Amino acid sequence: MSQVCCNDRHCFKYKHIYEKESAYFLIGLLCCEHAGAQNFTQEDFNPLRSLAAIWKMETRRGPVYEEWRVTDNKKLQGRSFRINDADTIVMEEIELFITNKEIIYSPAVKNQNNGQAVPFRLVNFSANRYVFENKEHDFPQRIIYHLVSADSLHARIEGTVKGKERASDFHFTRN
Repeated sequence: MSQVCCNDRHCFKYKHIYEKESAYFLIGLLCCEHAGAQNFTQEDFNPLRSLAAIWKMETRRGPVYEEWRVTDNKKLQGRSFRINDADTIVMEEIELFITNKEIIYSPAVKNQNNGQAVPFRLVNFSANRYVFENKEHDFPQRIIYHLVSADSLHARIEGTVKGKERASDFHFTRN
């Protein structure tokens, strides 16, 4: 194997570029390492308060509702339900709150996880689109809420089941 001598200007130029690119690569790695550890503020949480309403989605089995109310400036409570004759059938209870610089979406679904809430942490948000994630959960691993307009809400659950990507979309209108 031959050695390359880097004493001339041409070789020095490329060695310098290589060192510079390596430094940028290391800085990028360090930044990415902390990307998941975001610090969210009350200001980040406040737009979620516009969820406070009763939302309706038509399905083949009849309408499904999602109802949200603000309980204080750091918390919303929600529930998904159907109305069957005069009975309200609650399918899911939800808390959405900010604590210790994290925004948590915590649903408790009847007949799943022994009725216990499963926390999903906000990992990304922009343009009224909030992505919550819990990589340890069986399904879903991500819950996405997109406030499309004042009267339109798109919710999506997605993740992997037995190695295959799955997703379900829920399109609500303000009731």
